[in-house]
Amino acid sequence: MVQMAIHKSNSNRFVELDVLRGFAITFMVFLHILWDLDYFGVLPLNKQIYQFQAIVPMMFFVLVGMCLAVSINRKLNLPLEEQKKYKQHLILRGMKIFSLGMIITTVTLILMPGRPIVFGVLHCIGLSIVLSVPFLKYRSYNILFAAAIVLVGCVIGGFVVENPTAFHLAIGLHQSNMAIHTIDYFPLLPWFGMSLLGIALGNWLYKDNKRRFEIPDISKYKPMSVFSWLGKHSLAIYLLHQPIIAGALSIYLII
Repeated sequence: MVQMAIHKSNSNRFVELDVLRGFAITFMVFLHILWDLDYFGVLPLNKQIYQFQAIVPMMFFVLVGMCLAVSINRKLNLPLEEQKKYKQHLILRGMKIFSLGMIITTVTLILMPGRPIVFGVLHCIGLSIVLSVPFLKYRSYNILFAAAIVLVGCVIGGFVVENPTAFHLAIGLHQSNMAIHTIDYFPLLPWFGMSLLGIALGNWLYKDNKRRFEIPDISKYKPMSVFSWLGKHSLAIYLLHQPIIAGALSIYLII
């Protein structure tokens, strides 16, 4: 009989969350390779495969919320002052990720002025972490806020603003065809709702800092260890993979 892992691992992490993030970042890199091959004129984009690209950000945003729920629940036994400091740490973490997004904005304005990333996935994840902090206390009830925000986002997405400001883009008011204006766009409405959904799921699935479900001990399998490592370093992989892919293709075309 397979030994079931009921409690958290000795590393104080739920390995399946890292593995899922590892799967997501691997699939994202694969899809970006397909996109880059098409962009550089090497190979036409396989649209049948690329249509699944929406799965990746959904996984990332939900996992952001789940990890926030797990991390804050581990601090509940600490003094209130320590809990407050940890929430401040989360806000700083979110602002750091948002700042990385702004660096990407600057780079794309220089290298791709026709389709710069003004409010992409890093901007949205960073601000979602910041905005999630006051919602953490609502735990599983965040499912209600998530549903409302996703609904509002779907409604707002139907409106067109031909000369949007950065604020318009952040909340989801944009031009009629965003694909020709930017290569990466994730407004807070509805994507912040996906993070809140993750917070609700995190509180359901990992109540009292324990799994409410049984899984095999996947940490002993080498492939899972690889995906776990990729998940733990997903931000660095996200920042580095495109320059590496684009650089490799540029050298290939020159040669």
